[in-house]
Amino acid sequence: MLTLFSCKHPTLTQWLTPCLQLLYLTNPICAQQTVQTTVMVTLTPTSPQPPSYTSPEIFKDTVLSVSNSYREEHNASNLVWNETLTRYAKDWAESCKWKHSHGPYGENLAFGYPDASTAVSAWGDERRMYDFKEPTGFTEATGHFTQLVWRATTDVGCAAIDCGYGNVTDNEKRADTGSNTRAQGWYVVCEYSPAGNVMGSSRSFGGEKGYFKVNVQSASTYSGPYPTDSGRPPASTTGESGAGRSFVPCGLVVWGWIGVMCLEMS
Repeated sequence: MLTLFSCKHPTLTQWLTPCLQLLYLTNPICAQQTVQTTVMVTLTPTSPQPPSYTSPEIFKDTVLSVSNSYREEHNASNLVWNETLTRYAKDWAESCKWKHSHGPYGENLAFGYPDASTAVSAWGDERRMYDFKEPTGFTEATGHFTQLVWRATTDVGCAAIDCGYGNVTDNEKRADTGSNTRAQGWYVVCEYSPAGNVMGSSRSFGGEKGYFKVNVQSASTYSGPYPTDSGRPPASTTGESGAGRSFVPCGLVVWGWIGVMCLEMS
């Protein structure tokens, strides 16, 4: 079942939707495990051509630096950059579709932030709303953070694409057919492998939020090593981009965020 919620914010410009909505896509292959994929955050676009977006090397270094700063504070080893994930992220970002890609990886999206550091920090700063003593698990308010610092995630690949501000030329070139919102300004897509936000485990392992207890920790005790780059393929899951679900051994259920519409599919 696919359920989307929409909302509007009167204080922002008409072409932005500063709300987080929830997309449900259920595939009951395994009763024990659920993966939730986080997708998006919005803010009014401001900076036209910041170096952390326009330079691939600066963008990569910025994403890794900010991401790993948060991870080191939460007992997680450094993410390594993966070109397979980067190509996937770039392919999706170039569509400028403000929606979940339904691919086989964990996914965070953002648009309208003035630079890459601010975009990644917006995900990380959701930790202020996370309860570490009694694990929050997956929520709308903290899902980007939990994917960012998920200890079992090892690889990341991201892309930033300037989607413009909805002028006729861009709409014709990159139009999303009909009902989906189009990203505005700089659109950041990050893919993570293995995917985080895994729900469901045995009772002995801590029940539904057991994986969060292990993978989202309040303070760092990690002592290394901290690799900085990887040429290997991502820790693989199987599945197809755009299929609406992806599979690992035992299967998963993918959740995400999406904006501006209400639709139910069964």
